[in-house]
Amino acid sequence: MVGLSTPAGDWEGMNIDNTSVKIWIPEPLDDCFTDLSIRFEQSKSDLARNGLMIHVHGRYVFERLVANRLWNLTRRIVREDTVKYSMEGVRVKLEDSPRPAFIKAFGKNTFDLKVWMPRQLKEDLESLAIDAGQTVSEYMRRALTAYYLGRTLIDALKS
Repeated sequence: MVGLSTPAGDWEGMNIDNTSVKIWIPEPLDDCFTDLSIRFEQSKSDLARNGLMIHVHGRYVFERLVANRLWNLTRRIVREDTVKYSMEGVRVKLEDSPRPAFIKAFGKNTFDLKVWMPRQLKEDLESLAIDAGQTVSEYMRRALTAYYLGRTLIDALKS
């Protein structure tokens, strides 16, 4: 059996969770994370981080990183000695977003989920959120909902 090779690029530090994001999620997504965290013996943060990594870089790169020990599926939080805070955050101009449709479909986002991740992954997600005209939290909530609950549910909200 042939092993998976390391993907091209600089992946240093991708197995260190040195930043966090709080995402407000709806109850169906929280229920999903609760069930899967028991089944796979991973925290909700692990499940969210892994799903977001696959969303950004694809399953093949993800599996190659895991195979080469550059990404750990389950891990403990590693914080840098110097914690940096951004008071401004990322500002985006929100277009006419289908938030009411999302809330009608999934309910209010009443469950908070703190996701620890590598700084580079957070920066990648911020760039994608800006391109989509969404806040980072909104972008991640939609990406996780699509990944864990299915694209047909999210795509139906666009029509």
